[in-house]
Amino acid sequence: MLIISTGTLLLTACQKKPVERTLHAAEINHSSASSTNSLYKKNLGVLPLSNHVSTTISLGKNRQCTLTPTLLKSGNVQIILDLETTGTDGRLQGMNVARILARPGEPFDVSIGDMSLAFTPQLTVQ
Repeated sequence: MLIISTGTLLLTACQKKPVERTLHAAEINHSSASSTNSLYKKNLGVLPLSNHVSTTISLGKNRQCTLTPTLLKSGNVQIILDLETTGTDGRLQGMNVARILARPGEPFDVSIGDMSLAFTPQLTVQ
């Protein structure tokens, strides 16, 4: 099952800021750019994620995507993806947010902004 929404995400509740990690495409297992059609397609392979821990991935071309997973009672994982694009001056030029529902260990594709990301979420509980 895949749930996608784009736009602005506004959180109004107080939250403890989760620990963040940054991964670069070269550090991700089986990382490669998709060879079909667009330069904006990325296959990230198996992506190690930790429950409630934000992971930031550098996608090149002044783009980064932050993924925040939440393991659900059903065994599925909800992942909030925040794709940010910055200019050469470092200023934010665009942001897209998507919320997806996936099964850990099963590959899937998601379109967010003008990017198509494919990966297999591998979730650990802390």
